[in-house]
Amino acid sequence: MKILLRPLLLSLLLALPATHAAAPGNPARVVLTFQDPGKFTDIEINGFTDDSARGVIFDQLNAHLAALARRHLAEGQTLTITMTDVDLAGAVEPWRGPQFQTLRIVRETYPPRLRFTYQLTGPDGTVLKEGKENLTDLAFMFHARPFNEDITRYEKELLTDWMRTAFGKAVASK
Repeated sequence: MKILLRPLLLSLLLALPATHAAAPGNPARVVLTFQDPGKFTDIEINGFTDDSARGVIFDQLNAHLAALARRHLAEGQTLTITMTDVDLAGAVEPWRGPQFQTLRIVRETYPPRLRFTYQLTGPDGTVLKEGKENLTDLAFMFHARPFNEDITRYEKELLTDWMRTAFGKAVASK
């Protein structure tokens, strides 16, 4: 019964909109793309590594980045991020037996890693900042929130820390 629920839950997550509508006068300020996601190190969810799993990861990271942009970027700025590799925290260890083929084991030896390029542009399209990032957090288990079921919680934490460091204090909302 449990195994049958996983595809159902995954399909429900995929039914969520891929982008979130921006408020009038506050245009969407993040453009996230996955470059060749079939070659990503680890983007497996419940035993699935196909487009449906990548869609869930994309949607969750995209929504998180949009929320961060509203807090850290000035009005009219656009942040374009191209993910070149994702390695989710934890790993699937199928050699432990059939019941472990879809279970992600999270421990210190499997930290989250994100590789991407980014470009911040102003309202007129001028490039304000750009770069290449290779983020990892070897201490991710020390500041983990217990009982958080979000499958991308560690990757979101990496992005939150990066935005705070790369773009400074949050911009006051109007």
